[in-house]
Amino acid sequence: MKSKFFNSYKQAKEFLLQTIDYEKLTQYKYDTSTFDLKRMEEMMSFVGNPHKKESTVHITGTKGKGSTSIIISSALQALGLKTGLFTSPHLIYLGERMKVNDKMISQKMFVELINMLKPYIDRITLKNPILMPTFFEIVTAITFLYFEREKTDISVLEVGLGGRLDSTNIILPEVSVITPVGYDHTDRLGHTLEKIAYEKAGIIKEGIPVISSIQESDALAVISKTCKEKNSHLYLVGRDILIHNLKVTKRNGVYGTECEIKTWRNNYNNIFLPLVGRHQVENCAAAIGALEVLSEAGAIKTNNELIINVLANIRCPARIEVISENPLIIVDTAHTVASMKILRESIQENFSFRKLVLVIGLSEDKDIEGVLKEITCIADDLILTRTGNPREAEPEQMAVMAKPFYHKDPLVIEDIDEALKEAKRITKKDDLICITGSFFLAGKVKEILNLT
Repeated sequence: MKSKFFNSYKQAKEFLLQTIDYEKLTQYKYDTSTFDLKRMEEMMSFVGNPHKKESTVHITGTKGKGSTSIIISSALQALGLKTGLFTSPHLIYLGERMKVNDKMISQKMFVELINMLKPYIDRITLKNPILMPTFFEIVTAITFLYFEREKTDISVLEVGLGGRLDSTNIILPEVSVITPVGYDHTDRLGHTLEKIAYEKAGIIKEGIPVISSIQESDALAVISKTCKEKNSHLYLVGRDILIHNLKVTKRNGVYGTECEIKTWRNNYNNIFLPLVGRHQVENCAAAIGALEVLSEAGAIKTNNELIINVLANIRCPARIEVISENPLIIVDTAHTVASMKILRESIQENFSFRKLVLVIGLSEDKDIEGVLKEITCIADDLILTRTGNPREAEPEQMAVMAKPFYHKDPLVIEDIDEALKEAKRITKKDDLICITGSFFLAGKVKEILNLT
């Protein structure tokens, strides 16, 4: 069968939207029958195995993956390396997922690279439609091709789901990073920290060093055991990488945190991280640990002053991101009980306000009751909304779940645009609007407010 190639980004995107996209599904089987790395390896072999031709950093975890990935890639770029960055999901444009030196893939390049994969996709689909590559597999493959085309020196790859069966797990990295493990995707990864940590620890490769954030004891036990089995040296934040003199502050009008970070090799003093929340300092510590491993291996040459300067300019979209000062508006993507607890604590520690207006939309597969219980206790006004994504929970359903924890009836506004208008209408200049929940919600908000 002769393949029909795409002539535009619109055509390519429409095709991708027809593939199986587990980011938008809530019910599916999480095992090798669904997530088959052999299928991914075969597709990459078809285009010459670009993933085997460069150095990589591999990152998994329940929370903090995106921020840690951004910090590492920004530092590598500042050190003079042409750096690829793969994160997910995207907020607005699919190309946000794949960048080289902060530059997103162009629509033209995206079409060119998916056309390289099209003959394989068509062949395998004709043979057995069930084996057709998924949305995330194709996007991951395009990313590997893009980094090869751009001749990157090193790339930072964030796991999409879990780790063991994730499409990115066909790489052999220079260092593996595991950010905090918590309860998310429990219907797929398991209902205990041990089971979830087992899936995350699946990225650990034989003899490859591992950096781990501070973990709960059950998760750490699994990670430590896997490292011993794989003969991989484990560096721990809180043991091998220490945080000192942490202080919430605001510098030049920017909210952030000052601290010092000490590794087994270096001291990084007078750090200012323009990110809100103590958890971001832990992400920063894990990132610095990864850089130290790369330096010891001779892959890079660290420069403390340069890295500290880079940290002072880090930006992590939709991670307690201040998008307006009058009124004060923050956008975040907290969607688990643990991440919502962090958001609540960060709001209380970093911001002063008269009234908090909370706008929230969540995916239906989350612990909605637990999430609402964690955050609604500090809200003066609560608006429940959605963007129309098929995974999202019904706002009316969330309102019922919120009643035991919230002191009055929440507002249910189905349309996110109208929800934002109402939030602005009921706030004054000394109030705070916090918009949080899913990545889909954060992306739609930034699109509505012209923050793309």
